[in-house]
Amino acid sequence: MFSLSEFKQLNLFEQFSSLKVLSYEKPEVFLNLIKDNFNLESFIPDAFRNHYYSSLGRNRDYNLSSILAALLFMHMFNIPTTTLLTLFLQFSKVLREFCGFNNKVPDDSFFSRFKINYEKDICDLFNSMTSYVLDICNEFDESLDDDSPLKGLASILIYDTSGLKPKVKENNPKTLASEINKQKTYAKITNNEIFNPYAAAYKNMPKQAETNSSIKLDFVNGHFGYFYKFGILTNGFGIPMHINFFDDDFYSSIDDVFDTPEEQKFSFDNASLKPVIDQFFKHNPNKKFISFLGDSEFDSYNNFSLLKHYGFEKVFIPINTRNTNRVDNSDLEFDVSGAPLCLLTKEPFIPEGICRGKNRSPRLKYKCPKARRDKKGKCYHTCENPCTSSKAGRMHYVYPDKDFRLYPGIQRNSDEWNSTYKLRTTIERTIASLKKNSSIAFPITLNTTSMRANLFLTAITKLINVIVANAINKPQYFRSIRKLYKLAS
Repeated sequence: MFSLSEFKQLNLFEQFSSLKVLSYEKPEVFLNLIKDNFNLESFIPDAFRNHYYSSLGRNRDYNLSSILAALLFMHMFNIPTTTLLTLFLQFSKVLREFCGFNNKVPDDSFFSRFKINYEKDICDLFNSMTSYVLDICNEFDESLDDDSPLKGLASILIYDTSGLKPKVKENNPKTLASEINKQKTYAKITNNEIFNPYAAAYKNMPKQAETNSSIKLDFVNGHFGYFYKFGILTNGFGIPMHINFFDDDFYSSIDDVFDTPEEQKFSFDNASLKPVIDQFFKHNPNKKFISFLGDSEFDSYNNFSLLKHYGFEKVFIPINTRNTNRVDNSDLEFDVSGAPLCLLTKEPFIPEGICRGKNRSPRLKYKCPKARRDKKGKCYHTCENPCTSSKAGRMHYVYPDKDFRLYPGIQRNSDEWNSTYKLRTTIERTIASLKKNSSIAFPITLNTTSMRANLFLTAITKLINVIVANAINKPQYFRSIRKLYKLAS
């Protein structure tokens, strides 16, 4: 339940070793590849440009596109600090020319202030590029053969949550260990064998970091700690489409009294889907997706109704055991996949697929777990205590239109379900890729505005990767900046 792992300590050697991608020959060739196939100016929203140039009432020393180009270079090549970015700019004439600087370059404090002052504009830049990248993915999807394993990935939307873990004192392993030891001592003194010191420690820990109320106690990435949490959407290709951080208004709308971190994670994650989906379709009102993938934390009637409202035809969310119940007036019970259970053995019925009849709604057919089919396809049962007089055994039909949550356009545990649901790991790889940037994996700032800007800038570099790969007709490199670099070099 708890992680006592130490923070990773960065040193100068690690900072330079993280830039090993730059060790290939002729890095200026790659910079020219980006410059020739990506026009940053065309994506900068007018509001961003007006905000930047009007704030001082005089000419700027540095162009907006130059500042953005430098910051995007920083996040594209995992440069951990703006101090090191400034050092690269001062020593590299090629990089200065790529960014559009003359002999003078900004200092590291300028870059830091820029991210804080224009974080919302950077978010708007990311959103302005998303629609364009969605069109690229759709066009690529349409060009694929019907039997291609990549076919249809552009029409899939995947959702997950994660969090940034800054260096607040509450994340110090000693703080948590001290509280756990106190609870263990209490359990020993009271001789209470059923007392759970870990759950008690969780309940006694403060619900937010003292230095920043936006950094909340939560259960993220398989362990317990204080995180600045966000939700992220990708398509089936693993391209980030939307990022939404959870603010105080979100947390104030949810009961914050929980007995275990798992209960808290379920409640927070379940409630997070609506604000993220709503914001995404607000920015992309004309985009159509067919399938939605998420884990069981997002299982609720409200979420399924929301997804149906946005036109999803198939929803791949496993049913959470917290929400199982009977689904119709039948005497049968149902398991977490929506399959009826045998009255005697509680074995799940066997799915037989969709039945369609003239002037009848589509039905999902299930047969008795003891039923078998002979070589001619005729069904018979082998049950010693049959609950029906039918020789074929008991059959049960459910009408998916009556309950989209239990029958979300696809039969759970079917071959299509099992093969498609594996794609959910795509978003986990995307999150891991974003967090490879040390400024995101190990934030050195407690300013959440700067954290948001860093994540949006890193996500923008993923979109640039898609645009450049598409421009040179190398869609297989949509997600690999290193392969593009090697190709150019």
